[in-house]
Amino acid sequence: MEPVIDVVNLSKAFGPKVVLSNVNLQVQEGESLVVLGGSGTGKTVLLRNIMGLLTPDQGHVAVEGRIIHQLKREELFETRQKIGMCFQMAALFDSMSVEENVGFALTRHTTMTRAQIAERVDECLGLVGLKDTNKLRTSELSGGMKRRVGFARAIALKPKILLFDEPTTGLDPVMTDVIGRIILDLKAELGVTSITITHDLKSAFEIADRIALIFRGECIACESPDDFRKNPHPVVQQFLRGDADGPFLQDPPPPKRALARAHHKQHINI
Repeated sequence: MEPVIDVVNLSKAFGPKVVLSNVNLQVQEGESLVVLGGSGTGKTVLLRNIMGLLTPDQGHVAVEGRIIHQLKREELFETRQKIGMCFQMAALFDSMSVEENVGFALTRHTTMTRAQIAERVDECLGLVGLKDTNKLRTSELSGGMKRRVGFARAIALKPKILLFDEPTTGLDPVMTDVIGRIILDLKAELGVTSITITHDLKSAFEIADRIALIFRGECIACESPDDFRKNPHPVVQQFLRGDADGPFLQDPPPPKRALARAHHKQHINI
């Protein structure tokens, strides 16, 4: 069976900094993949490549068999409408009400009437536990409510894929658990395929069918939650422990050319 999302030998650098290096990931229909990794390891860059916001230096991302960076503008827009993006801090429009935020894509990309849009907005807000919040302004929402409005907006166009970029960052433990349950509910209700970027291990193990770990731009593990816990790789085990001691924080070895220059300099000084 062809995967819904297929990441093949994906590499991306910004100047001399290599962010992703030959990453390979496949996500099957209806599967929930959680991607873990330290700050700055390329997790969000991975999502941006899936959305077509960045062009790979090497390799590609295919969504439903279509290589994203090869699509024409109209084809890319068509594919993006199958993807719901849930941003890290919700990214709501401050000048709009909850109803206007959730219905934004419906207004711009469909021919639905106002009544139909209002009905769909109510349906989406109900799915994330926010009934009767339509008229609230963004300033009246708590952090957890903003995330859920962001989820409602992401599912408004009935996407096949949901991408969550650190959906629990900055939330208290109770609201973190609420968000995790909503992600599971959306998967069950809508049958969507999802990728979730997170640092929260509790949420990761609750919502994941498989867990991947990005380390120094490479995917060093991608397996079921049980297998991930048992993975003997020292970086995996250090990440699970949350321990400062280990290879996770060690500086990577310098490139060979740098080593050669250092050796040459030492030889001259002697």
